[in-house]
Amino acid sequence: MESKKPLVSIIMNCYNSDQFLKEAIESAYSQTYLNWEIVFWDNASSDNSANIAKSYDDRIKYYSTSETSSLGDARNLAMKKVSGKYVTFLDCDDLFLPEKLQKQVDLMEALKLPLCYGSSIIINESGVEIKRPKVKNKSGYIFDRLLNKYEISMNTVMIEYNYLVEQNLSFSNNLYYCPDYDLFMEVCSRSEVCVIHDFIGKYRSHKNSLSSKTLDLAPYEVK
Repeated sequence: MESKKPLVSIIMNCYNSDQFLKEAIESAYSQTYLNWEIVFWDNASSDNSANIAKSYDDRIKYYSTSETSSLGDARNLAMKKVSGKYVTFLDCDDLFLPEKLQKQVDLMEALKLPLCYGSSIIINESGVEIKRPKVKNKSGYIFDRLLNKYEISMNTVMIEYNYLVEQNLSFSNNLYYCPDYDLFMEVCSRSEVCVIHDFIGKYRSHKNSLSSKTLDLAPYEVK
């Protein structure tokens, strides 16, 4: 039965993200893998994001805060609310492809590794495909290769929750451009990881994204 399969917690961190939010949520509801929840963390939005999130059923667990915090801090706060064995991340302007969760759970259950990522299609603001950069690495210990060329797209990551707890790992509260890079590279420095070459998500590139707004911090923070 589907209910006996591992629960996956999909974390959605939201700050004034109503433009693409419904499309992002629908991509979760379109998954072929059914045993999931959405932990929706509203980081003090002032737009229509809350109403959109609350218009769905109880598979979306809605939480909000009165003050906006850094993305790393917001991700950590959302992480404390998860119930799943595995955690994955869906930013409000990105999309999951339908078989994302199924493919990742199957591989992680088979290989017993703490993190998995795959290929992501890059789309523009209108949803039109820009390019298809396929990941190159194979499952295993790939920290040195990622140092040379980082290829992990946030919307394709799945991670085992208990591993983070046992290793005392979390997102940095002091990084604004790349708290995800910091955490995932820490995991990859300690363990082998799973890599899926298939396209399992879509990353939306647009001028109002947080990564675009904090791009000037990238060289310093990555270093």
